[in-house]
Formats: sequence, C-alpha cells, structure tokens
Amino acid sequence: MKRFSIFAAVLVAAHTPVIKASEKTSSAACVARKINNCVCATGCQSALTEHDYFSRAPIGVMGDHMHHDGGLMASYRYMFMSMQRNYNGDSQISDAAARAGYMMNATDMDMQMHMLGVMYAPTDKLTLMLMGNYLDSSMPMVNMMGVKNTMRSSGYGDTTLSAYYSLFRSSNSSAHVGLGLSIPTGSIDEKMQNGSHMGFPMQLGSGTWDLKPSITWLGHTEDWSYGSQLSAVIRLGENDNGYSLGDRVSATGWISRRLNAWSAVSLRLIATSWSNVDGSDSKMPVIPMGPLAGRPMSAVVDPDAQGGSRLDLALGLNLWHSESGTRFAIEAGAPVYQKLDGPQLGTEWFMTAGFQFAW
Repeated sequence: MKRFSIFAAVLVAAHTPVIKASEKTSSAACVARKINNCVCATGCQSALTEHDYFSRAPIGVMGDHMHHDGGLMASYRYMFMSMQRNYNGDSQISDAAARAGYMMNATDMDMQMHMLGVMYAPTDKLTLMLMGNYLDSSMPMVNMMGVKNTMRSSGYGDTTLSAYYSLFRSSNSSAHVGLGLSIPTGSIDEKMQNGSHMGFPMQLGSGTWDLKPSITWLGHTEDWSYGSQLSAVIRLGENDNGYSLGDRVSATGWISRRLNAWSAVSLRLIATSWSNVDGSDSKMPVIPMGPLAGRPMSAVVDPDAQGGSRLDLALGLNLWHSESGTRFAIEAGAPVYQKLDGPQLGTEWFMTAGFQFAW
C-alpha cells in the first residue's frame, strides 16, 4: 500500500514595494531595489539583474526557478550520500537483528551521482529542462558466518525532461508549477558475480516512466531570500522485471541570508516519504532451503523493506558572479529523524555541490 506523510513547508510572506511594469524605470532603479530576473520592467538590463543568484534556492533543490524568453543555463551537480547502520522503524538495530529472517545484511552504502542539466526558456512563461545523471554505488554485505563481500554498480541513470510554467511574478516573489517525465534509461539488470540481480538500492534506474510534478514559491527582500517546494515522483506501471518502485513525496522550505554582493548562506528543512516496492524481481536471490526457503536473501532484495520517511536539515553556501552568470554552491545535511520499513540502512549524511552557467 502506498503511504504518504503530512508535511509542513516553511512559507514566509515578503512585503516590499512593487514597481509596476507600466512604470518607466531604469536599470539603475531595478538594481537599487535588488529586483531579480528583470521583472520590474521590460527596460531592465539582464546583465545587471538576471544573474543575481541570491533569490535562488539552495543547490540541492531541483527545478527551483524560471528563465526569461531566450534564457539558457547549463549546470553540473555532484551528489554524495552515506548510509550507515540498519533501522527498524525509528530505532537502530544490530547486524544480527538486521539478519533476522534473512541470510545476510547490508552494513553501509555510499552513493555518488554526477548530474548534467540544461534549461531553456522559449517564452517568459515557460522554461524547459533536460537532466541526465551517472551513478556509482557500493554496498558491503555480511552473512551469518561473518563473511563479507561488496556489491558495486555504476552507469547512467534515468533521464528527466521537465517543463515549468510561471503562475505569477512580482518584484519580490514568484511561483511556478512543474511537470517532469522520467525516461527509464537506467539499468534495472545490475548483477552480482553469481548472476543474480542486485538489490533495489543498487539498480541504476526505476525501469518505469515516472511523472514528477512540483510547485515552487520564491520570495526575497534586500538581505533575505526564502521559499518552499512540494514535489512528488509517481510511478507509471510496472517495469520489465515485474515491479515498480514506491511513489515519493517531498516538501522543503528554506531561508537564505545575504553576506555581501556575491555570497549567501542558507538553512533548509526537507521532509520526504516513500512507499515500498510493488511486485518483485524473480532474478533477485532467495533463500534456497530450510525453514526460510523462498524468502528474500537479504532486506535489500525484499520489496517490503524499502519504504520509509525522513526529516533532514541542511546548511548551504551560495557564491555567484553576476556579470558572467556563474554560480558555485554547496549544501550538506543529515537526518534529524528517520523511520524506515526495516531492516533498512539509514541515511548518515549527504552533500550536493554544483556549478551553474547562465546566458
């Protein structure tokens, strides 16, 4: 059964003077009021205002902004996640407890992801994005005899094509909706040395076409920016191996403080819930004999041990050069609470760093 939690997103109202589009305003007036993306009047110079990244979300938020007609941006992100210690519900459990009902268990997992993205705006109201990624993961395992081995997988993941539509734009706030389509370009046939399929966390893609809806609100004053986003991943059907990953819902809110004309720091809260796997992969290993015969060999191949919910807190640093349209940002965080359908590895910490180049 697909489960969703109730989330609270931080929404802060901003009240600063609005310059109407009908007013005759100069570029200097726009810059003086720290107005982003040239929304105050058509006469603004994008070189002065459009590339002030201060009002953007932390680098870990995807699809957070829109571009003006003809705007183009390329981006690279590096993501790392460390998972350690098994959980059952919100309690940590030992390796022996994680093997109860199984023959082996995962002890930890490291996941690295390289993401390349391109955004283009054919109109002021519509921005398109194409994003691909490359994954590299490792997961050490231990059996009941204490023998250890490590599973590794790497390769291209799923590709996402998204469209974002502007709901409104004013001098100090904006909102837009998004709809992405995840294309199943990532492998779901990653194998162990014996030819069996690796567990669900080690596969490179979902194997299904997935919808990714979102709604985002942004606001800023002279020295503060803030926003929130609600997003989801909805699986469409079953993949070729007989299963579909669980749906996912996420809500996030953030606040950022300007340090000077080219830097800011941020604080972000993220709440996420995801469901267990529907179906199963017949090529994943099962216990061959004994009282547990036919059960999954470990929790990482058990469809009923994949769901959970988590609340994360992240700190970020945002650096930019307005004239060249260049941004570097980094964000790192860790869970403050997690409840997992265990036994399942919990998240220890995560990090995202990236460059963005806008024209």
